[in-house]
Amino acid sequence: MASSKYYAYYIRGRQLAVVQHDYTLGSGQTLSQPGLNSVGARGDVLWKSPTEAVTDGIEIEYAYSPRYRINDIEDKSTALTGYDESSGLLKFTGSGLSTDAAITHIVIKGSQKWNGLHKINTLNANYWIVETKYNGAAVTESGITAYTDIDALSDESDTIDLPEYLTKALVYYVKAKIAEDRGELEQKEYNMREFKRLLERNESAKVWGARRIGTDETAIK
Repeated sequence: MASSKYYAYYIRGRQLAVVQHDYTLGSGQTLSQPGLNSVGARGDVLWKSPTEAVTDGIEIEYAYSPRYRINDIEDKSTALTGYDESSGLLKFTGSGLSTDAAITHIVIKGSQKWNGLHKINTLNANYWIVETKYNGAAVTESGITAYTDIDALSDESDTIDLPEYLTKALVYYVKAKIAEDRGELEQKEYNMREFKRLLERNESAKVWGARRIGTDETAIK
């Protein structure tokens, strides 16, 4: 009979990690179903990166609202060869880089340190300077990909990329803040209740499975 496996996850910022419980201690002792604070005989934490490949049986649903959207993954550059400092700002170095003024943001992937969204400060065929702060030495790094067709939130004129249902919740939130500024506390509380109600419905809609409504002893029969 196949033995049970136990998994857990943790979230840090936008990162989600899955860990597996490792049953066997250095002494060969095997534990029962673990708790998240299980510690080995030598002080070893038993939760660690998955100890074996799992092809079926784990499903993770993780959603977040990003600050940007990559419009076209084909619009990218792989010509970056490292990074350096330029007057306290981060400078990506390379050759044959695009100087198209339409590039206002880039998203870096494959870097050991700079993955994510960066706002462009200066475009040059041999370097890109971004608004990210950096004070350090030049570093050579290979395997960096820079996506250049980016839609990023920058000012009040931007369109917030929200599902239609959540846009209704946002309206209630804005109304609540306006009412709070005016001292209309009853209106503020009403709008905040509606805002939270719509958020809860949106989260509840993500839960998979059958829904059942039960009755209690005080129900009308």
